[in-house]
Amino acid sequence: MAPTDPATPTSDARTALGVLGRFLVLGCIGFGGPTAHIALFERELVVRRRWLEPRAFASLLALSIALPGPSSSQLAFAIGHQRACLPGAVAAAVGFTLPSMLIMTGAVLGLSHAADARSAGWMLGLHAAAAGVVMVAIIAMARSHVIGPGRSAIAVMATIAALACHAPWLPIATIAVAACLGLLLAPDARPQDQAPPLRLPSRASTMTAGVLLVSLIAGSFVLAAMPDRGARLVAALIQAGSLVIGGGHVVLPLLERSVVDAGLLDQSLFAGGYALTQAVPGPLFSIASFLGATHGLPGGSASLLAWSAACTVALMLPGMLMLLVAMRGWHGLATWSGAARSLAGIAAAVTGLLAAAWIDPIATTLDWRGAVTIPCVLIIVASARLRVPIPIAIALCAGWGWLLGP
Repeated sequence: MAPTDPATPTSDARTALGVLGRFLVLGCIGFGGPTAHIALFERELVVRRRWLEPRAFASLLALSIALPGPSSSQLAFAIGHQRACLPGAVAAAVGFTLPSMLIMTGAVLGLSHAADARSAGWMLGLHAAAAGVVMVAIIAMARSHVIGPGRSAIAVMATIAALACHAPWLPIATIAVAACLGLLLAPDARPQDQAPPLRLPSRASTMTAGVLLVSLIAGSFVLAAMPDRGARLVAALIQAGSLVIGGGHVVLPLLERSVVDAGLLDQSLFAGGYALTQAVPGPLFSIASFLGATHGLPGGSASLLAWSAACTVALMLPGMLMLLVAMRGWHGLATWSGAARSLAGIAAAVTGLLAAAWIDPIATTLDWRGAVTIPCVLIIVASARLRVPIPIAIALCAGWGWLLGP
């Protein structure tokens, strides 16, 4: 039987619904920010369910990190596309984002308590669980991608660079340097006769996404010039999602400048949303849901939901469109004879970046001398060894924190 053309894959509604259901679950248990999300995707969708090959996952991960926008949400979008084409991509993005969007929208009704949410005992348990999940996943990734002295050196250099420098351009610079070093330091990564097996968007979809992206960015400047506060808020979100590389940890402080300094939202309200975003599952870009709901609150529940959805789409859509535009060209680069060695270097560097993110800010913000952190990390490690489902392990950690936390 002739091989299927990856640019024209087949899909059906049942498969897309399956993608939606799976990412709804991941959106409910994905605590810990993009670091934990990437590790969770690899464990659940590559290792356990085999939705795509490790080489394809590494290629899509590198592309997601290299582009502006929410890296973990873009990776979810790309994985959904591999599973069920464009309907699957949309299903993955919606499923992964919807739980955090609903939580953030509902939290607007209790704004005075949002800023203190992280001090609750059960929340400390969830933070410790996230640290355990990321640690287990980094170990698994190191076993797969940090092989030999060359790739080990790349991973260590990436970790040191990320800890020493917090500039927004660091992830893309690290990826670029690792791709070059992989050519020299990963000779055991054999060149492939074929590119990683990816399902690509059609040329028509790529062109349509490009036109929509240009129109969206151009329209944001028109909205920014309007006197209406809602229009200027949407414009700020579109521009942040289009231009900022580095994911949610970079977008959040930059959004504070563009939203608070422009007088679109009170500083205390933004601080409350910022704190809550760090605590709920799902993408950090769900801060847009909080901002939109806050703006729509005076208009009632319908206005609150509408503005929450609109602002979430405004912040996330540019990155999704960029992914569709770039995927075909990125896939073409993989046919180069040195692509396997470059991807090996990139995978090692990503492992190093994840290790740095585990050290700072995940590990450094936890109280390791308290009664919650170490037991919860051990619960996650033991659960991984015993193959206990992640939701059960996280629930145990939340219960432990509730019992023993402050």
